[in-house]
Amino acid sequence: MKVVSTHTYAAAPDVVFAMMTTPDVLSAKYAALGHHDVVILEHQVDDDGKVAVRSRRSVPMEVPGFAKRILSPTNTVEQRDRWNPAGADGVRIGTWEVNARGVPVTVGGTLRLAPGPRGTTVVEIAGEVKCSVPLLGGKLASFVGDDVQRTLLAEEAFNDGHLAATPKTTRSARGTRTPPKE
Repeated sequence: MKVVSTHTYAAAPDVVFAMMTTPDVLSAKYAALGHHDVVILEHQVDDDGKVAVRSRRSVPMEVPGFAKRILSPTNTVEQRDRWNPAGADGVRIGTWEVNARGVPVTVGGTLRLAPGPRGTTVVEIAGEVKCSVPLLGGKLASFVGDDVQRTLLAEEAFNDGHLAATPKTTRSARGTRTPPKE
């Protein structure tokens, strides 16, 4: 099953990128989504601008009857996001993958963060959910894919709220931060 999300944030790309890769913000987001035992296992920023973030968390889910032999009501999930440095046009490309311990489903895809109109940022997430279980695989992948889509929407809502609660700053045309006037 394909999963796709395109969302425009009311902040500049550097602010959105920092929000999407800062361990404290990620931990708060996952907690707000009802995830437990959140641990940021890796946060690596290379000299060339590449960024890698790896997290582990317990994720509750309402499991339908057909999947109760395969899925638990709480699954330990490990997520890895890898971002390339921003190009000259300000666009960052990356990949994401999510693995749930003991679950025969793979989820992953691409990330794209780009400057939008009037100082906004457009984030595009595309991916695919695959399941290796015979007969039930398609139905299970569809169920997990729907859950991933719901999670993406919830993450976007959290991110919008986080940005709205962040103290306002003004930005120059080059995207550098200048403190607000008091």
